Amino acid sequence: MISITFEVNFQVNAKTRQGEVVCITGDCEQLGIWDPHKAVVLTPESQNMDSKALNRDAAGSKSREGNVWSKKVQLRGQKEYNYRYFICKIIESDNEESERHVMVTCWETSIQPRRLFAQDFFSSEKSVPSEVATFGTYDGKSHITDGWLTDQSEIHIQLYNNPITMWNPRYRSDTYSIKCTALDHRYTMEMDDMMEEDYQNDTIPNSSSTTVLVSVLEDGKAKPFIQDQFGTICPKNGFMSFQAQTIHPEYLGFDLSFFVVDAAATSGAAKNPKLIGSACILPLDHKVSCDKKKIPIIGLKNKPIGQLEYDFLFVKPLVGFNFDMSVSYQQYWKTTRGSLDVGHRGMGNSYTTKKLASLRENTLCSLNTAGKHGADYVEFDVQLSKDQIPVIYHDFEVCITYRKKKKDDLQLLTLPIHELKLSELQSMKLTHPSSQVSEQLHEIMHSDDLDPEELQPFPTLQRIFEAVDEHIGFNVEVKYPQLNIKGEHEMPNVLEINQYIDKILKVVFQYAGARRIIFSSFHADACILLRKKQNKYPVLFLTNCDHPRYDPYLDLRARTVEMSTNFVVSMGLLGIDIFADILLKDMSNIKKIKDAGLVLFCWGEENNDSNVINTLRQHKVDGIIYDRINDFSSKKENIFMLEKKGKLEKLQKLQTASTSPETCDAMTMTDSGTSIETDTESS
Repeated sequence: MISITFEVNFQVNAKTRQGEVVCITGDCEQLGIWDPHKAVVLTPESQNMDSKALNRDAAGSKSREGNVWSKKVQLRGQKEYNYRYFICKIIESDNEESERHVMVTCWETSIQPRRLFAQDFFSSEKSVPSEVATFGTYDGKSHITDGWLTDQSEIHIQLYNNPITMWNPRYRSDTYSIKCTALDHRYTMEMDDMMEEDYQNDTIPNSSSTTVLVSVLEDGKAKPFIQDQFGTICPKNGFMSFQAQTIHPEYLGFDLSFFVVDAAATSGAAKNPKLIGSACILPLDHKVSCDKKKIPIIGLKNKPIGQLEYDFLFVKPLVGFNFDMSVSYQQYWKTTRGSLDVGHRGMGNSYTTKKLASLRENTLCSLNTAGKHGADYVEFDVQLSKDQIPVIYHDFEVCITYRKKKKDDLQLLTLPIHELKLSELQSMKLTHPSSQVSEQLHEIMHSDDLDPEELQPFPTLQRIFEAVDEHIGFNVEVKYPQLNIKGEHEMPNVLEINQYIDKILKVVFQYAGARRIIFSSFHADACILLRKKQNKYPVLFLTNCDHPRYDPYLDLRARTVEMSTNFVVSMGLLGIDIFADILLKDMSNIKKIKDAGLVLFCWGEENNDSNVINTLRQHKVDGIIYDRINDFSSKKENIFMLEKKGKLEKLQKLQTASTSPETCDAMTMTDSGTSIETDTESS
């Protein structure tokens, strides 16, 4: 067979910040086989740009806008090539044996990648196409998604609820702007005796490879941006976060400069700034995922004038999984499907609702039965056992019945899930806290529990993937405890959050196959980790927005619709999964969330009503989570099964029509000439 080689000059118009480059990756060896570490690095066509080619973004840092990047690549063979462009920072590894470090800033994530057909080059004398692509725009569609953590870690410095305390009462009501600068503390590790004699406080160099972004959870300021020269105003009773990525978190520190600004300023860029002091954050203990800290603010006369209280969050890459760039669903949703039906814990809550589900919740049987009755997705809760195996169960604790010293004196004993091994969870006879009546306890204590596996509680996440029909989508709710507004912890001493999320993600990516998956969590930081550690599946932020039926969380990001919406926008999550009563009492909340470009799911006992379900459908709520799906949609079929049937019918028609010589010739010209595109969409 003759191998034909041809040259392609890939050209794209892209905006980059200082230190960033544009790369291309695709489905062949010459383009790196979708691996960002093996991608082809493009070159800016105008190396020596004049001042007109430079502009200053919101932070005042230089960036290229409209600069063309290009590279000639030799391709071989008669086939269709698929590829994408992405923007990244490349840092050469200190170890000669390891690959370069690639920190993806953003990448093209249209469901269908760019395409190039080899035969287009064979029929033309020109080997270089003249068209210059626009980054993120292809085939009439535009879709760009922020990168994920490949080799680097990400640090968040979170400020909320008036974190600045000035000791002089006269200055406590002032408005302050904060500028955060990354510092490279490797310099201090390498100091010798001669350097120490000349050492000054300002000699720690800035970290040139680290860009600090800021996000303020207010309308129009939520998406992270580069800071202004004088920082960003810290909102009173609000939430702001500084974010930085680094290959070496053990050396990354921060310098915070504080400016007093006009009292009329409320947020955004500082006006008439006056420097009043600074604070220093030394490199954080990267073995700790999150914590709360207080540091002094030092005035211009080198004396403490106040203090800053902040939380930090370490987001670490998922080790052992190299995510490729072939496809991403993190910010994709197929709106033509209408509202999807989501089975709550499978067939529904079987313990605490007014009308209980007929099958035990969060079991194999409950999940499969929901799918058979038309559930497009099933929602279930995942947490870790003591031996760190992801299991399916809703509550953070289990109850068992035990007999006290008196023969007939029975009582419930509550035990945390994370303190019991999988074998213990699956072997013990459980009681739900709702079973408080003595007669019920006696009946439970003296009856056998010999149900088959599919009806037993605590199936593992792995087993769920193996035993539930692959057409049924999974809404995986990650349970991770947090503080309520009283400062009380839902469940203390749980495995630290990075390890916790990693254990769940490893099972998902080992057994997911082609299944549609959506992650969700009430824990805002867990949502950040779920989003940043992988580049494939979308994430929803679960919230009840301080509804009086529930104890509110301490986390400000979960307290209101506006704050939750801005948090989702800031972290590039797919959308919000909100308590239904919040929407039903104020339907304008649906428009607010939709106007922000977010996908909207809702949950709650209010959804267990056909009139409510129909109302939510009419308002184009994307996913409706409810119990006992067979009571409301007995004739409905899973949408993904229907779509598969439709595609198979189209394929059969094409195969029937492809018997003519003309059709056979067309099939020979391209590998995908008669194929029906596989529906690989996650949602």
